[in-house]
Amino acid sequence: MIETSKEFKEAVYAPIRKTTAKINFEILDNDAYEDAEVSSNSEAPLSRKEQVTNKVRRLTNKYATFERNYFRLDGSFRIPPKPEEDSTNEVGWWSGDTCGADGIFVVPQTLTLTFTEERNSMGLTIYFDMNTDEYATDFDIDVYQADDILIASEKITGNKQSSFIWVQGLDGYRKIVITVRKWVNPYRRARIAELDFGVVNEYEGDKLIKVNLIEQMNVVGDTLPANELKFTIDNSSKEFNILNPEGFYRFLKERQEVSLSFGVEIEENVYEYVQAKGYFLTDWQSDEGALTTTFTARNIFELLEKEYNPASTFNNFYDLAEDVLISAGVIFYSIDESLRDIPTEGFPEKLTYRKALQCIGIASKSAVYQDRSGTVIIKPFEILDESTSYIHFAGADMFTGMVTPTVYSGFDMKKITFDNVYKEPQIKLDKLLQSLIVTVYEGATKLEYEFHNPEVKEGASLKVDIPLINSLEHARDVAQWIITESNLRALYQVNWRQNPSLEPGDIVFIEDSFGAEKQSRITKQEYEFAGYLNGKTESKGGV
Repeated sequence: MIETSKEFKEAVYAPIRKTTAKINFEILDNDAYEDAEVSSNSEAPLSRKEQVTNKVRRLTNKYATFERNYFRLDGSFRIPPKPEEDSTNEVGWWSGDTCGADGIFVVPQTLTLTFTEERNSMGLTIYFDMNTDEYATDFDIDVYQADDILIASEKITGNKQSSFIWVQGLDGYRKIVITVRKWVNPYRRARIAELDFGVVNEYEGDKLIKVNLIEQMNVVGDTLPANELKFTIDNSSKEFNILNPEGFYRFLKERQEVSLSFGVEIEENVYEYVQAKGYFLTDWQSDEGALTTTFTARNIFELLEKEYNPASTFNNFYDLAEDVLISAGVIFYSIDESLRDIPTEGFPEKLTYRKALQCIGIASKSAVYQDRSGTVIIKPFEILDESTSYIHFAGADMFTGMVTPTVYSGFDMKKITFDNVYKEPQIKLDKLLQSLIVTVYEGATKLEYEFHNPEVKEGASLKVDIPLINSLEHARDVAQWIITESNLRALYQVNWRQNPSLEPGDIVFIEDSFGAEKQSRITKQEYEFAGYLNGKTESKGGV
């Protein structure tokens, strides 16, 4: 569950509430960031100019330097890191020269980006120092094709913003030169935190027609599901029409990043937002009449269908999982340390990155999912359940005689009661699992072992064939876990007002007409927004 304020917790389940949504859409040339080579005509010792193309748009701190009347002793400034220290600190480019008393640089400061291939983008976005709200007031942007042929130029004077958006169709450029001539305050170095190759558009209010978000988590399944975000915007300006030569359409590309924020009003005209990041554009179309445009984006798992070729053997699941993620190009990930204690011989042959992560999840009894920050998480369900107070024991199931989770009345944010549902939650029973066949890979030999559910005499059979299971002991452990999970066979579906702070994997308590609140784990969240928020929750637990 996403941590929120007390005011949010009170407002999200209030009888009368106001909600909103907004989309951040990065219409950028993503390949340009890796292709860019950065140079400058001067650079301060603390500067890290290579960071201006890493998509981090704000400096980590206000950095204390001896520029006149700049470093305030109010506790808000930090000593800048040395060049060889802590690469996670965002510093950006700082010029070597300082401006004069009038803010003008005697020698204009230039930042140059060159590319090995032709790049295309709908303009540029420059982020100066937003932490201190300092920026260039007068500067030039020059864009060149090969052989230094100037194709676009803009001279800006009197700028008053710490970020500057230049909307201009730029095709086939190989070099960008930013020339800073005047700074907002005297005796300062020029500072640029980030340069985006394109623009980041924000859609909300009347511009955002509707939003649909689906988040999923499989415990034991035949695939690793990808979350999906679909949104429709007002296109009455025709900026996304395919025939508009001045529009955005020709700059749309797969893998452009999208993020969504749902807001709940906590006081008049003040909203607290819950953000979902890490979605990448997959499809788009101008709708009938071209007055709206619909976009579809999915999370990182949709991009992991490429082939993974294990380069070496591994001793444990942590090292194997990390190799899969790094090889797939996943930057943000978190693997639970307990996976170091599970031995494995790794994969004997090629498979997709997505399939590899699914196998790692089942063989290590772990949840594999992308959280709201866009980070891929691999964490054993036992540890995940502890953090959400999932309890595995209670009385016998009155229908099947099986063990069910306890009923718990606390944690108001995790309670789905009749006050917030549109109709009584639906419940159905999943099929019983009677036997499980697990394949054990011992070197070049494959052996099959059958395990039975002692509580079930008749039911379905399931086969688990994962090359990461290399011993009978490991097979028995995985089989017992799968059987235990299958015994929690009550499938709940709730159509309700929704709570954007709840995520798949969270444990919720669902009220029924008998006044009970049954505990179950969320497996799917669906959010719909079209002026107001509602949606569906699917969960799995005991009857």
